[in-house]
Parts: sequence; C-alpha cells; structure tokens
Amino acid sequence: MQMDPVVALTEKLAQAERALRQARLRSDEKMVARWIELISLLNEELYSIVPTSTLGAGELLRRAARSLGGTQTSISSKLADISERFSNGSRTLPDIVWLRWLRPALTRGICGNDGVIVAPLIALAIKGAARPVVVFRAVLPPPSDDDGDLRALSS
Repeated sequence: MQMDPVVALTEKLAQAERALRQARLRSDEKMVARWIELISLLNEELYSIVPTSTLGAGELLRRAARSLGGTQTSISSKLADISERFSNGSRTLPDIVWLRWLRPALTRGICGNDGVIVAPLIALAIKGAARPVVVFRAVLPPPSDDDGDLRALSS
C-alpha cells in the first residue's frame, strides 16, 4: 500500500519549516529566502493533492486548525479534535457532516480571511475522508474433509 501523498508532503513541509527556523537563528538571509520559496511551493502543492486516507485528511485538518489559530478557538479546536480522530483512522458521520457544513461557511467569511484561505484544505480533507475503505482479510482455506479424518485417527 502506498503512503498517502499528503502525509509525505506535510513531512517535507515540516522539515523545510525546521530548516527555515535554523537559518533564521544563524541569520543566513540567503538560505532563509530559499527555504521560504520552497515552503511556498510545497504549500501550493498541498492545496492540489487529494488525500487517499483519513490519515492524510487528518493532516490537512491539523494544518487548517493551526492556520485559524486564536481567532476562532472553538472552530480550530473542533478541527483539531476531528484531525486527531482521523489520524487514528476513525471517521464518523457527524464529523464529516460538520466539515461539510463548515467549508461553505468558511468561504462566506465565518472566520474572516483565514477561513477563506483554509476552506480548500477542508474540501480536500472531506474528499479524502469520504473515500471508501477496502479491508483485506487473510483467511486460511477450510481444511479438506480428508485432512480432518487423518488428524482424528492419529490422535
């Protein structure tokens, strides 16, 4: 099974953000500019990748919650809670219904400009979380009748 592309991309983003902090601490303006450019490109890419699992959807919601930050604590904390459940592989109908209510409300400005910016992340998270899940179960074939008779005789 392939890794969710959102998970891989958010890991690259986290590494670039850590490197940016280090470059700022060293006051290396040239590297700061390069890291900011890379982070910008990775963020653009993040807005175009549909997650293939609830784990990837959870990563998008985590970023959306952080972007809303302190301005809308009730909405950002609910997003963080849902992202935690998604990251654990759990998805519930009330969570998806709430997200489907939230996305158009964000585009209408319920959280100001920050909400308009994170609305596409919410839409992508909904697509990823609503995907059907295929469960593979490994089972052994039932023993043939002949094998069962031999085992009974040898006991």
